[in-house]
Amino acid sequence: MNYLLLITLLVLPFAGIAQDEYYPKSGQSVKQPASPAYIIVLKDGTELRGEILRQDSVEAVIRTRNLGEVRVKSEQIIRMERQDSKEPGGTYANLFPQTMRVAPTAFSAEKGRLYYRNYYLYISQFEYGVNDNWSVGATFYSFLPTNLFSLTTKVSLPVSSRVRVGINAQYAAARFDRYLEGIAYVQGIVTTGDRRNNTTYGLGATVSNGRVSSNLVGTFGLVRKVSPKLTFISENFVLFGNGVNRYVSFAGVLSGGIRFDRRRHAFDLAAYIPLVFGPDVDTPITVIPYGSYHLRIGQ
Repeated sequence: MNYLLLITLLVLPFAGIAQDEYYPKSGQSVKQPASPAYIIVLKDGTELRGEILRQDSVEAVIRTRNLGEVRVKSEQIIRMERQDSKEPGGTYANLFPQTMRVAPTAFSAEKGRLYYRNYYLYISQFEYGVNDNWSVGATFYSFLPTNLFSLTTKVSLPVSSRVRVGINAQYAAARFDRYLEGIAYVQGIVTTGDRRNNTTYGLGATVSNGRVSSNLVGTFGLVRKVSPKLTFISENFVLFGNGVNRYVSFAGVLSGGIRFDRRRHAFDLAAYIPLVFGPDVDTPITVIPYGSYHLRIGQ
């Protein structure tokens, strides 16, 4: 199984913007005239509600109604959700920062949380946060799991307040006629930014029969909060190395789309554009529509 098949398994079956208006930036104070209220969720599950007086890379100072001013270390904050009376339903954060759409980021799933994702109805995925730095997951064909499935695990660590590094490992298997063919994929990841606005760089290789392929898969992704309820996501892949094979000189995938953020779940709509160039390739560029659903299970 080559890299082109790997990209097919990962992608084809699923067939500067103004941000300060919605969220405080690290190192900047919140604009005071609007006095927005936030829900601040901490790693231990604590939820604080109030006004953010100051936030930097070290700590956040929050004015609450019942506790007065509270100081919280920035590393303990998982997410902030703005509750804006001018916007019906408030502002919703990206609750699923551990993945773009298909490719992972270096952010971890929340400890003790179970996540469910569905791609085009027929691909289902579960992910569980074992601790703050380790998650495990399983993906399968919704109607007959033995036809297509994969197992994943990711370990990631913070390097600084805005940089995380991680390693994601995946074993994927697909059934062709009566035979099950599997392949392992290992990827290094670097993500800069926060859970709302970030950039991810990845580099991975497949492992088959104990050998690491000389071809590599590069990943570049952008996540940007563009409005109180929308997040723009672009994830892109390129296959490079000692030539894909003698029939294909270049292969890659471009994508772009919107995530509709809600309080407990989200919807993705996007387009993927596979690019395959070679002497025997009749259609080098195609467009594939994409849709998915994300759900965080439990409170």
